[in-house]
Amino acid sequence: MRLGLGLLLLGHLGFEGLLLVRGEVRFPSQTLGKVPGLRQLADRDAAEGQKASATSAEEAEDSVKAEAEEPVEEGRPAVDASDLLEKVHDLQELADRVAAQSQKVADANTADEAKEFLEDAKAEAGASSEEAEDPQRKAMAEVVTRRLAEGTASQKEIPEMAVTKMPWNAICPCATMVLLIYIYLAVDILPTALTDYERLKEQDEEEQEEEEEELPRRVQRREVDRRDPALVLAAVLYWVVMPIALVSLGFGATCEEGPPNLAYITYGVFFAVHFVCIFRAMLGSLRKDLHDSTPKLIFMLGLAALEHFDMASDALFTGTSAACSDEITSLWLQSWHDGPGGGLMVPMLSKLGFSGVALFITNAYLPQLLSVFAPFAPFGALVFVLLVLLWAAFGWLVGLAAMLSVYVFLICSPLGEWQMFVFHQQVDSDLHLALYVGAEVVELRQDAVLTERRVLLILGTKLVLENLLQLWLQSSYLSLSFDRMDTFARCQAMASIGVGLLVAGYKGIQISAVVVAAIARLGGSVVRECDITGLILGAVAVFMMLGGFGGLAWVAAKVVFIFQCDSHVWNLSTGCVSPQT
Repeated sequence: MRLGLGLLLLGHLGFEGLLLVRGEVRFPSQTLGKVPGLRQLADRDAAEGQKASATSAEEAEDSVKAEAEEPVEEGRPAVDASDLLEKVHDLQELADRVAAQSQKVADANTADEAKEFLEDAKAEAGASSEEAEDPQRKAMAEVVTRRLAEGTASQKEIPEMAVTKMPWNAICPCATMVLLIYIYLAVDILPTALTDYERLKEQDEEEQEEEEEELPRRVQRREVDRRDPALVLAAVLYWVVMPIALVSLGFGATCEEGPPNLAYITYGVFFAVHFVCIFRAMLGSLRKDLHDSTPKLIFMLGLAALEHFDMASDALFTGTSAACSDEITSLWLQSWHDGPGGGLMVPMLSKLGFSGVALFITNAYLPQLLSVFAPFAPFGALVFVLLVLLWAAFGWLVGLAAMLSVYVFLICSPLGEWQMFVFHQQVDSDLHLALYVGAEVVELRQDAVLTERRVLLILGTKLVLENLLQLWLQSSYLSLSFDRMDTFARCQAMASIGVGLLVAGYKGIQISAVVVAAIARLGGSVVRECDITGLILGAVAVFMMLGGFGGLAWVAAKVVFIFQCDSHVWNLSTGCVSPQT
């Protein structure tokens, strides 16, 4: 290696640029940056020389004794001068080409250009390695190739996003969809509030005139929005502010350590404010509707805390997956190849990468934000998938035009009006608003049918689109990046998966209890009368129940086999994946 280093320096700097100190090649410090990886190589050689100094004296003494005992044979010189000059000239040309390509890498404006220039430099060195006939020249070219490969990480990287490597063809459609949904809600809510304000203002003036005639000193005022402000604040923070803030802060995560401390501090603030609002509502507007049983009330508060943490961990997972996306995407795509029929999904998934898919699944909170009924949620998710693929395949102009077309159609069609009616039903009172923010500390005593409908239609959407998809992706991430994570990052990932399993398991139990009771009560009459609507809703409910528990068992098995398989990767169809694979 030292001989190869000396030849490279001869070619790149000339004979006069080298210094010989105690028989070793030394080079000026101002020349270290001219060849990529040269400084690292020199430092490593220096360290190796220090390690070998302890035994060098004994080896030299033994060598001298051996040479003294053996006869000296005369022969041709070890290195012919003309051959040496030719080797130096060739290596100088190689070093010049590699240095030129490395400079292009440093000056590149985009990640694609940097990768292309670096590949060219490696190809230059690789071609010289294959064409070299002399062992020393071949060894030197191989050293250059290896150092270029190792120096890839130290080259100037132009990330696809400021702090992450998440592809823009995933960021743009997801961010656009979130923005459009928030605009949709704001435009709908504001005119409604203004209309109600004018109507209630006129009504208040009439009532105030009547009251002044009867009780002149008594003045009553009516508020426009009679919902508890604490619950309104909790809903805004839970569904709007917290997801955006934690997804943004999660982009500061590293593959080894997970999200930054600032993200956890911010989440702690959101958690504290959320439960201050809930406790205030429990002492005021929700006092009459709380559960009668104190143990059940405490259990529901604990479940609300787990639900809040699950929402936050899903948002933070987006940034964490982006930090490791480059390292695990190829392994993840290979696992799809190994599964039956999974190869058909690889072209689509490769356009987004692992982090892009994570961001897409994080956007599954949007159907819950709009209170989309479970039978329609898969249809909405399929439309969103098609829009994302269209954006990735044909560019942002085509993708944005298609997304705006679907958006306008939904707003202007009766489907959009009906969905907004459903949304207003879920937030029209303090009782419903508490359930909307995940605090099931109240009871819907007045209508058992309303309770069943909420469990089947609302919780089903949360179970399938939020919990199961997130658990599947997070367990895949943990298995693929297990060896790259430190202990704290592993514990954080395990905690997120564990909380998700508890929350999803409870929702599955709720759905199962309602489904079994409804089938026992109405199943016979629905089948006899061939009620198509009842049959469809029953089939959807049974599918959610069986699929929910099946998905939870699958995720639990993947987590267990992380510690059982040597590769930490387990698939349902292939079992433990071989580390060589």
